[in-house]
Amino acid sequence: MATCKATTKGGEPCKATAQAGSDVCFFHDPTKTKERRASKVKGGKSGKLATLAAVKPWRGLDPVVLQSPDVEELVALLADTIDDVRTGALDPRIANSVGYLTGIILKAKEYEALNERLAAIEEALGSRQ
Repeated sequence: MATCKATTKGGEPCKATAQAGSDVCFFHDPTKTKERRASKVKGGKSGKLATLAAVKPWRGLDPVVLQSPDVEELVALLADTIDDVRTGALDPRIANSVGYLTGIILKAKEYEALNERLAAIEEALGSRQ
């Protein structure tokens, strides 16, 4: 395979492989200007990560604010997140983060409930003595 005969902006020889039947690579081919532009636009669009919107006006939902969420609110958040991933509105990596962090909140709530139960048991035992 032949190497591109063009030079880079820095004055160095281009090291890319030349296109079949041409002396230059795709990036130095003057007849490929439109194709290069289209591929840059496509690359720019595909590189964007979908994030959670603060407000989802198309669903009429209020922003998600988790001050002291109950389990039902967390389940609703997860259901929305799953729906957003399934419809392509949210990058799965963001959804993984939401799921992981929701799991941490649920675990903290579980410990809180256990501590409350333990305190109640200790109080009941203390009143018997």
